[in-house]
Amino acid sequence: MQSNDIIDVLENKEARTFIRQHIAADTSLLSLKYSSSVDANFTVWLQLIKLLAKAKFKLPLFHEKLLALDQRSYEQATSQLVAAYKSEFITGDTLLDITGGLGIDSMFLAEGVAEITAVEQNEDLHKMATYNIQILGIANITRCLGDGVSFLSKKYEWVYIDPDRRPDSGRSVALHLLQPNVLDLMPLLQKFATRVYIKLSPLFDIEELYRQFIGIETIHVIAQNGEVKEVGVVLNMERSENSSTIRLRDVATSFDIQLEKPPKPNWNYIQDDDTYSFVLLPIALVAKTKSAAYFLAKAEAKKHEAFDIFFSDSEVPEGFRGLEIIEKSNLNAKNIKAMLMRLDIRKVNISVKGLRDQPSVWHKKLGTTDGGEYYLLILKSKKSEAILTKIFS
Repeated sequence: MQSNDIIDVLENKEARTFIRQHIAADTSLLSLKYSSSVDANFTVWLQLIKLLAKAKFKLPLFHEKLLALDQRSYEQATSQLVAAYKSEFITGDTLLDITGGLGIDSMFLAEGVAEITAVEQNEDLHKMATYNIQILGIANITRCLGDGVSFLSKKYEWVYIDPDRRPDSGRSVALHLLQPNVLDLMPLLQKFATRVYIKLSPLFDIEELYRQFIGIETIHVIAQNGEVKEVGVVLNMERSENSSTIRLRDVATSFDIQLEKPPKPNWNYIQDDDTYSFVLLPIALVAKTKSAAYFLAKAEAKKHEAFDIFFSDSEVPEGFRGLEIIEKSNLNAKNIKAMLMRLDIRKVNISVKGLRDQPSVWHKKLGTTDGGEYYLLILKSKKSEAILTKIFS
């Protein structure tokens, strides 16, 4: 879909009414029923219905207001809850967004920033974003078509950067392979920004931030419903040292913890003769920030020798999921299968660590299917074992 076609459809009163009335409908059935009797742009109508239906969960404002978007911009866009969270700490008089995109972030940042300039090189994205802020009546965002870096010619209180992977970089998230290259931008940012927010992949190594940047004020690790969505770093360009402050936030729950970069922990490891009632699994935010020791400080827990899995008899601490241990086995598939049959378990969720096997491989070996309240941990290390557990919390 081209931006002009999308905007033409959304400005068509008949099309908007149709989309609104059928936004929850099966588009294949709509195509069969209406394709010969409606507008020539009906294919775009259907594509928008499908996208705006999905947007109900990720971008409810787009679903509610019927805003412009296409498949690629939807996939790459920040979720609305994540954007709203960032508006809590990115506030001030002026902000330059040098990677404007579809504009989700700037839409929400506009609530706490007096004047935003958002720059985008892709003309289709620029047109859709401009249309959307006009529909929403957001007067303090100026959208510009061009290279955002070229706008670093005057002082801004904030510069917002959401760099993209270069087409030839594959899955790499290394800073020098991002576009724009934020490392090369540092001299300009030192001159024209007071603070900078850099949005990075959820896969980005937090330790690498400390190796590459000076002036770190806060690192934000942002999750939604348990899944890490973004690692973001606030740079204070007037600082000459790094702060160790890390904030862990799940925007869909009440989980919100600010801590100092945890030191390397001195773990007690579980021994062969140890017996515990529960397996503790760190939630994604805790695993990502390697902060398990912070949350386990008051718990009597021991760590697995090879994996970030913990064992305890005490109640499940914040930052962890608890699984009640039912039984253990070696990694012999026949023995595990016999254990499951004896307990009449046909459905089990399988997690494999230390092997390249997918859970499906073990389901085939064991004659099980995925789901239910049981979890089977397949752990291959110096001490290999299978631990059958049940959801506790």
